[in-house]
Amino acid sequence: MIHPGHEPSGFSPSPSGLPVGAKVAVALESSFLGFFAHAGFINSLLDSGIRPAKVSGSSSGALVAAAYACGLENERLKEFVLDRKLQRAFREWGTPLRCAAVFAAYCGHGIIGGKRAVKHLRRSLPVDRIENTPNAELAIGVTNVSRRERQLIRQGDLAAFIVASCAAAPVISSQKIDGEFYLDGGFTDGAPFEQWIDDDQIDTIILHRIVKDSAMDRRWNRATNIISCWHTMHHLVTEELTDTRLKRAEAAGKKVIVHETKTRAAGLIVSKQHSITNYQTAYDTWKNSPSLR
Repeated sequence: MIHPGHEPSGFSPSPSGLPVGAKVAVALESSFLGFFAHAGFINSLLDSGIRPAKVSGSSSGALVAAAYACGLENERLKEFVLDRKLQRAFREWGTPLRCAAVFAAYCGHGIIGGKRAVKHLRRSLPVDRIENTPNAELAIGVTNVSRRERQLIRQGDLAAFIVASCAAAPVISSQKIDGEFYLDGGFTDGAPFEQWIDDDQIDTIILHRIVKDSAMDRRWNRATNIISCWHTMHHLVTEELTDTRLKRAEAAGKKVIVHETKTRAAGLIVSKQHSITNYQTAYDTWKNSPSLR
């Protein structure tokens, strides 16, 4: 991995700290309700003069990567993630009944079906197919339960695969698409960037990860609730996989920037102020990054 400030000789640094003409790809790591911070990061990236040619993501990262790839940026991207309708799209009238079935009778595998979310995304995003995104080439990380493998989806129903990448059972049911079942991409590939290691069209990979700021959380949140347990398991899997890929990227001569944003952990319902704070924190963290100097 070539760290910021150690560009190869012969390149002139741009105001962003990257070589002029750098061919950039961005991977947005999965994070529970992390799309506020991912959106702030993307907009800060754009304002620093960096326009990713290729983007990927899992879970909340897939949602923001898709929104940017579709052409949403700056205020449009901010409004998209802060729109309360986005969160409400993941709430369904049948949730209490499904909750009882999932946890008491063990019938079904998620308390939210996901159909409302798919409909909302189809109304909100200007593109309906992954392969047709105009702003950047898009890849969505998913876990294919039917085939028992992780996958990167590069074509197909955009809204359906975004929700599939966010389908963290038992909260959101696995999603059936073209006869196969899919779960959250973060379960098996939290930060999909392996596809760019041998890609001659990309010389710089930026990985954005959202980490929980323990100083901002209540003590019981750190170990006892289901979200904390997910976070711990996700962290262990992602760290090992990412470390292996970083070593491969270094051997391939790629420049990789791993950028972290510390935010307050989200609950099942995020307040408007919490959403704005996480967005702004990510925006400011990249803006003030040493890689920009």
